Amino acid sequence: MAITRKRAFYLILIFLIIIDICLLAYVTFYPVDSSLKVGAWTFDLILCVVLWIEFIYSYYHCDDRKQYMRDNGLSILGMLPLNFYFLRALRLIKLVQMIKLYVLARDSEKAFTRFLKRTYLDKILFVAILFIFLLTVLIRIVDSDIHDLATALWYIVVSATSTGYGDIVPTTVSGRIVGIIAMVGGILIFSTLTAVISSIYVSRISRDTRDDLESKIEDLTLEVSKLNEKLDELKNEKD
Repeated sequence: MAITRKRAFYLILIFLIIIDICLLAYVTFYPVDSSLKVGAWTFDLILCVVLWIEFIYSYYHCDDRKQYMRDNGLSILGMLPLNFYFLRALRLIKLVQMIKLYVLARDSEKAFTRFLKRTYLDKILFVAILFIFLLTVLIRIVDSDIHDLATALWYIVVSATSTGYGDIVPTTVSGRIVGIIAMVGGILIFSTLTAVISSIYVSRISRDTRDDLESKIEDLTLEVSKLNEKLDELKNEKD
C-alpha cells in the first residue's frame, strides 16, 4: 500500500522532532560553543512554529474540537520553545503524539487504539523517560561531586534499573535522597512496564489457545453431527 500524504507528513515531523531532541540533548549534556547552541535553539524555534501550524490546522479541520483538545491538549507543552534545559523533555510529549498519529493514519488504526487503551504503553514509556530526565537534572543540581549531566544520567539509569555498578556515588544528603527516589521509582515504573509487556504475550498466547480450542470444538461438533446422522440412518433401516 502506497504511503499516504498524511502518513508522510507525520513521518517527516517525527524525523524532525527526533533530530530536535538529539540536538537539545547534545547541547544540554555536553559542553559546546555558543554558535552550536544558537543553531540548536533556532532549529527548535522553527520546529515549534511548524508544530503550532499543524496543531491549529488539525484543530480547525477536526469534527469535534472539544474532543480534539481533550485528546491533544497536553501536546501544547511539547510545542513550547525549550531554551531552558530542564524543560526540554517536554518535546517527548509531541514526539509520542506524532508517532501515535502516524500509526493511527494506517489501516491498523482501530487495533492500535485498542492496544494503547488496554496497555497504556505509550504513557508508561513517557513517564519513564520524563522520570529519568528530571532526576538527572535534579541530582546534577544538588550533588556537587557529579560534574556533568552525562554522568548524572548514567547514575540515574543505573540506579533506576537496579543495576548498581557503584562507580558513581552521591556524597550529599540531597543526592542520596534523589538516588533513593530513582531506585524506588525505577522499580515501580520498570516492573509496571515488564508486567505490561508480559501481559501482551500472555494475552496473545491465550487468544491463540482459545482459537485453537474453538477450532477443535467445531471439529468435534461436526463429527458428533455426522454420528447422529448415521445413527438416524441405522434407526430408519431397522424400522
